[in-house]
Formats: sequence, structure tokens, C-alpha cells
Amino acid sequence: MATSDQTIGVSDEDIRQWRGDGVARLRSVIAPKWIEQLRLGAEQTHTNPGTLSKDYAAETSGSFFTDHAMFQRNDAIRNFIFSSPAAEIAARLMGSRRINLIDDHLLFKEPGTDNPTYWHQDQPYFQFGGWQFCSLWVPLDPVAEDNGGMRFVKGSHAWGKEFQPVRIGLGDTPDDAEILDGPVPDIDGAPDKYEILSWDLAPGDCLAFHGRMVHGARPNTSADKRRRALSLRFTGDDIRWQPRPYAPTDEGGPDLKAGDEITCEKYPEVWTAPV
Repeated sequence: MATSDQTIGVSDEDIRQWRGDGVARLRSVIAPKWIEQLRLGAEQTHTNPGTLSKDYAAETSGSFFTDHAMFQRNDAIRNFIFSSPAAEIAARLMGSRRINLIDDHLLFKEPGTDNPTYWHQDQPYFQFGGWQFCSLWVPLDPVAEDNGGMRFVKGSHAWGKEFQPVRIGLGDTPDDAEILDGPVPDIDGAPDKYEILSWDLAPGDCLAFHGRMVHGARPNTSADKRRRALSLRFTGDDIRWQPRPYAPTDEGGPDLKAGDEITCEKYPEVWTAPV
């Protein structure tokens, strides 16, 4: 479990942006050795996917492959989660003394993939209540507008809303998704109403955003540029178990009751503040 006494690459301005805007672009915070390890683990997973994997573009063009829970079976990805600065970065942004991993999500959007990643929030996909929820999106390839760049609605984490989950590569709402605060607003249909944030990224950069941040990604319209990324969902001190009828990454939930702290084999503690 990583317990270093300093966090590399997170400034006070990054913290202000994460808390105020809902998202911060962090430059060169992941060392090249970690990126190479993640590329190895990602390709191993792509070759030998798990039971939660799917390809959202299977019936269209290109490939939009995703998988979850690699830390349980892939040493390279597990080592990154438990030993890299990633969890401590999330702790500093959230001001948390404890970090749990709740999801590791691999996303491959290959050249010529027409599927966007539809507007959504991360937190409604999981069975947790609380505020300290940070997603870290770690690119393994250069990312720009034409190969699937990420997009964020500035300040949307502070709307006080949790919207219906959608299938991120298809845009439809599953039948068993609870009502919550209704569907995500039509962001693209009202361009003057919302401020959209987006950045080009290089391997070593990452995007950190709140679990209630409305976000999506463009299609990969490039001819030859892959877009591989690992998205890590981390939670902090105030998160408690909150059962929901729709939790797509669950394969049998843990033995928890509403209001319980979540640390268990499925949601391991990956970082604690030094004493």
C-alpha cells in the first residue's frame, strides 16, 4: 500500500480547479516506467478479457473495448494501483486520509470508431453515497480531439444532481436503472448554456474529475491513432455503502449494509495518510 510522505505533481491550483471546476488536467504526474507497465497490463487484458468486458462498437465500425476489475487478475495493473502515485493524487485533491479503489476501467477506442462516449456521471453507476469520489483518467497514448478527447461540463459536479446511468458507448438507459434525477441534460443541444472543458493529453498526464462531473468523449475519427486509457475510481473518508438497483460493474455485491464503510476485498484500501 502506497504511503509516501509527499505527492508529486499536484499543486494548490490543481486542487482549487478540481474542487471548483470539477476537473483538473495534471501534467506529467505519471512516470514513464508506470506508463510502460500499464501498456503491458492493458494489452494483456485486451488479449485475455474478463467477464465484465464488452465492445460497444461490435456491430458498427472500429472497436470500443472496455473491461473492469483487472486488479484482481493482472499484476501490472494491480502494481500500478497499489504502488504508483495515483491513489495519493486522489487523496490530495479530495483532502482524504484514506483511499479505496472502487473500479479500474480499461477503455480502448481504436481508429475509425464512430461511437462517442455519451454524456454521463461516474458516481451513479456505483452503490455508494458521499462526496469524496475522484476519477483519474490515465491515457496510454497521445489524446486529441480527433481520436477521442475527453469533454467535461464545467461545474456540473456542483449541480446537486445524480443522473440516470447510460451505456456509455451506446447512449441508452438500461431498464433497471433507477430514476434518480432523470436523464443527463442535452448538453450538445444547448451549446450556449454549458461551458465545455477539453484538453490534449500526452502519456504521463492525467485527468482528475469528481464522480458527479458530467463528462463524455468524442469518437475516434482518426485513421491511425489509438486511444487507450485506464480510468481509476477512488473514494475517500466519507463514502458509505448505498445499495442501488443498477450497478453494472458488480458481479455479486459484498456483504455490506446501507451506511457501512466500504473497505473489503472488492473495494480495497490502497492508500492511507502517514501517521
